[in-house]
Amino acid sequence: MFTPTTHHPMAGSFASVDITPAISLTGDLPQGLPADILCVVGPDLAHHLLFTLASEKGLPQRKSIDVTACAEGEQGVHQIARNILLFTLALDSKITAEQAWNIYYDAWLTPSNLTALQTQAQKLFDLASSLDAWYAGPYSQLRFCDSGTLEFVKDVWSKYTTSEATENFDTILERSQKRKEETYGEEGQAVVTSSVRSCAPLSVGGLVEALTELTEENWQATVKKQDEKKPNPVFAAALAASDENQRRVLEYPTDPLVGFHLASANAPLTPLSPYRIENVDKKDIKDRIVETARMQWGDWLEAFREAVGEKRATVRFAAADFFSLCWTLKRNKDCGELEACWHRREVRFDILVLDEKEYAEGEAPNEFDVVDTGVLGDEKGVLNVLVAGLVLLKRVPSSTIYTECYAKDYEAILEGYTSAFSVLLGVSPGEYWTNSTSVAVVDEVLATFSERYADDERPRGIQSRLAWKWNSLQVKGQRDQLTMEARDLIMFFEGVFGRIFKAYESSQDNSKRRGPHHHFHFNTAAAILKVLCERLCLDFRRVLDSYETLPADFRAGTLEPHIKGWGICGVPEPSGNPAYTGDFLSGELALKLNKKLDSAAITFTVPAEKWKPVAQCSRDEGIPLPLKVTIPEAEIEYTNYQLAFGSITKFNSPDQDGVPGKVDEDKEEWSGSSDIVVSLYVPMEKFAGFQQSKQSVALCTADPFYNRLAYKTVLGNPQCEIHRVPIDSVLVTHVLPGQWLLENETVSVESATKKLGESEVTSSMTPWFTAKLDENAVDAKADVVLQIIGHIDITSDEGRSLLSDKSVPIKMEQVSPFTIEVVFGARKLVLPMIFTVPVSKEKCALRVARKSHYVEVVSSLVKPLDVPQLDTHILPSTAIQPSGIPATLNIPHLNLDNLPILSIDEDEDEDPRIKFLTTLTSLVFSGRERRLREEVNAQDDNYTGLGPSPRLNFKESLFTIFMLSSGLQGGQTGLFAISDPKNGGIHMLLFVNAIRLDCPHATVVLDAAILPFTKALVDSKELEGFLLLIRTLECCTITVDDEELKMWKKALPAFVERCRTWEHNPKTCEYVTASGEKGQKTVPLSLKEGEQVICSCGQGKLPSDFIPLPEWDETAAMYSTRVAISPVYASQLVEDIIDPALARGLAGGGEKRVAGCRACGKVEDEEEGVALKKCGRCLKVRYCSGECQKRDWRKHRMECEEAEEHHRK
Repeated sequence: MFTPTTHHPMAGSFASVDITPAISLTGDLPQGLPADILCVVGPDLAHHLLFTLASEKGLPQRKSIDVTACAEGEQGVHQIARNILLFTLALDSKITAEQAWNIYYDAWLTPSNLTALQTQAQKLFDLASSLDAWYAGPYSQLRFCDSGTLEFVKDVWSKYTTSEATENFDTILERSQKRKEETYGEEGQAVVTSSVRSCAPLSVGGLVEALTELTEENWQATVKKQDEKKPNPVFAAALAASDENQRRVLEYPTDPLVGFHLASANAPLTPLSPYRIENVDKKDIKDRIVETARMQWGDWLEAFREAVGEKRATVRFAAADFFSLCWTLKRNKDCGELEACWHRREVRFDILVLDEKEYAEGEAPNEFDVVDTGVLGDEKGVLNVLVAGLVLLKRVPSSTIYTECYAKDYEAILEGYTSAFSVLLGVSPGEYWTNSTSVAVVDEVLATFSERYADDERPRGIQSRLAWKWNSLQVKGQRDQLTMEARDLIMFFEGVFGRIFKAYESSQDNSKRRGPHHHFHFNTAAAILKVLCERLCLDFRRVLDSYETLPADFRAGTLEPHIKGWGICGVPEPSGNPAYTGDFLSGELALKLNKKLDSAAITFTVPAEKWKPVAQCSRDEGIPLPLKVTIPEAEIEYTNYQLAFGSITKFNSPDQDGVPGKVDEDKEEWSGSSDIVVSLYVPMEKFAGFQQSKQSVALCTADPFYNRLAYKTVLGNPQCEIHRVPIDSVLVTHVLPGQWLLENETVSVESATKKLGESEVTSSMTPWFTAKLDENAVDAKADVVLQIIGHIDITSDEGRSLLSDKSVPIKMEQVSPFTIEVVFGARKLVLPMIFTVPVSKEKCALRVARKSHYVEVVSSLVKPLDVPQLDTHILPSTAIQPSGIPATLNIPHLNLDNLPILSIDEDEDEDPRIKFLTTLTSLVFSGRERRLREEVNAQDDNYTGLGPSPRLNFKESLFTIFMLSSGLQGGQTGLFAISDPKNGGIHMLLFVNAIRLDCPHATVVLDAAILPFTKALVDSKELEGFLLLIRTLECCTITVDDEELKMWKKALPAFVERCRTWEHNPKTCEYVTASGEKGQKTVPLSLKEGEQVICSCGQGKLPSDFIPLPEWDETAAMYSTRVAISPVYASQLVEDIIDPALARGLAGGGEKRVAGCRACGKVEDEEEGVALKKCGRCLKVRYCSGECQKRDWRKHRMECEEAEEHHRK
């Protein structure tokens, strides 16, 4: 396997639901374009897929949405079978949404629902006689990546049709209840956190508490026997075990409600809002939660039925390890082959072979727009899933890899070197460099500071869903042409993985070794190095040869012997005919083989009587069983093994030298009584030269903690050896059982050079870039260990003349976060260097080679807050070349018409449910930005509201727009003018139609129309009458400076594209027809005063009666475009999004959540002497001091209306 394996002889557990609310898998892709998606199957697949298709309704129709879903292991097969059962029931339309809910989610079924389930299961079983038979049936849009997957799920469906699996169901549920109590107690942290996510952005007013109670009620109803109902065979089959010692359990929670978006259940909604509950005031909050989830479920099923029924959506399933599938698909993409010698899963020797009709003759995708790895990164390592997904990611700006992890420290995400790996792999999270996201985690952050947790029990962080995108494609005009010296790459590789693999070295202090969640072994490292070589246009073999150039003291203990000669596909690369048959190993044979190949496979068996006591201990203690193979005499250990249960029956004939024979496998695996067959690759030099009587191989338990806890006592030896095998009982072959030799797949030096395009670079004076190891940083164990060198060869006569003239000064000028210009003299020659990641001039050095005719800019890697130019880089978009269609980079797409509409007509004193908006929108200011606001306020008595930071000013403007649109801080208006008094006055008008709940992203969004003024439009005088009318209305003027105005213009394409319901016209769209420098399409179109910012394709394409103003439909609407504007938060990868002290105050309850100073945000605190006083005129807005009130008057004066109390007698 690609990563170390942790076994679970107790057979683990079955999760019937996921604790993550549904997300859209196409949320980062432009509307209307085909979408190929790869994702990991879990209990959340149905939610995510159904919600994705529901989110697409009403948007420009995609030609296809093709989803490939993979799942590993026995429980993965059960999840596939269960999902197909649900999908086919939905397609047949013979049952109601309520029946589908019960069959999919309930552990106990009524007789009628049980009959419907078993009838459908029998139908599926009958159709699954072969792939051809299945595809000839009614469910051909549900497909399989290989025939083995169909066989696995067919076996599960057969269990659904009988009652055998339901035996001992009561006992299993009793055991599940006991496990739940041991793990979570009465209310588990995971449940509270998931409830907050499901209720966001409205996790106040008792919603979370009600959902938590419903979750517990659902669990008790599940584990309690219901005499009038029968066990659900879907649950029973997944929990059944042939061995009574396999103590399988049902995972807590089982409540499906946590997978839905429930904020609308407790929000005041308008009469025509989606998901509005009738007679809401007469219903209990729990009933409203259930009704909200059921409404969404019905809509999602209908959307699935339409999309799949019309053959616009296809779902493919693979019962295989995620990494095995990725590398197999990569080989299919690279050379058309159907296999890559990767074993299907961790406990088997069968190889994953793709279906020929799908992947050789058919249209099954082998590269993807989206790779969603779910929570696999926490289990297998984010670096591993990122590398595996990267090799299948399309080279398009919108292409995205999703990972989920607890990401408090950015560098820790990728083993302490995230910045460096981001450069070398060419991807980074969209929110990192922009330090901005419209996905709120406000509710989760506040929940961690609530009274639910003691200080020592708070969650260790917030689970982040990161969207990784190509670096070079995010930057206009940039090409992906980074390379690196082979020696530098090896030094970096050893610096990272050498540190990791010290855990594998033999040590007297066993406590220093890594535990079972260690994410790497030697094969992992070899594959990652191979991917880096391909990304950097380096020949893999020559990179390995560069080990010879390293100092002798450095080479000692390197990974060279373990990775040398390995290919990315998990088998050694051919190195001539090894000329040997499968034979027992000896020192003499190892010495002979070491001269012919670097690595070979060894295979040995572990008798059942040796491993069974350890497996039983694992079951009794309820702990995992991580294993390793050791070579005691060589003082080395390996976790990159493959095992199966059974015996080796024969070896192949001598004309198939080094290829292992067949292994008769026992399907009962840990439940059976067969021997374990263990096979792995090792360097032959580890055996060569040893005396045969002193050589051995051993299978051991791997984790020090579990060894001390249990295994050491059972095994009775300090090494925790399960079984040691003398060398003459070890078989040696070229490859592992089931594998065969693949053709050499390394990238040649010639092809790498061609890929880099050096001749083109040289002739056009285009820069090319090299990653350089900063050896000083390595020595200092710094996080950032790379430099990027931009190099330009001066080939023109003019350039060489200027270069040779020493009187001509040459300097650097930074013109954007990514661009450094090398300027000759008074701009006689300007050479731009566009880096793929932001750089800072202050951390760059200029090298000028006047005789050798080149210039170089050497940049150290920087952090987002180190680059002042990134202050305005907040919501960028880029054009997909050559079409010109914009792609948003860090703001998800929405279907506005599906989102609930908040009612803002309620009296805030009577309906506190709307007050959450104040906290939600005010927290767009990070802790650092709040301090900056206070500093600016304190230093300037004549503060105008415009500070030194354009980003801070932009957020101030957004906050003002949200507050005035909602009416929470005084007057209310939906009309805003963005005005730069020093540069032309009003540049655009914003008309707010509604504030909608964006529950999937835990925030709110303004449904609005934008009317940008161009010189041509103003000169036409078509809007003259409408503008005169505007002057008589309550319009809030948002005063901006030139830098903030540019930020608005840069953000407009993202605001438009994310909610687009129309198609770009390729003949008239300005994004398509207009070209910038070097023919590149540009987004936005222009930042210059009076020029067009966004294309005209969306003008006038608004819902009817969108804005209730006179002359709106006749004039203004024709030039207005619909936009979706969300609060923009700082990224927790970059800085603290909220000060802990403020979080504690806000988490205390409803009043504290809104009782903040209107100017600086301070909360009332008696101990600190902070008292808030109301504005004496409106009696609504509060301030901590007269100074704050004075500074805020510019914004407050237009909303401040005299309170009625002043007129009462």
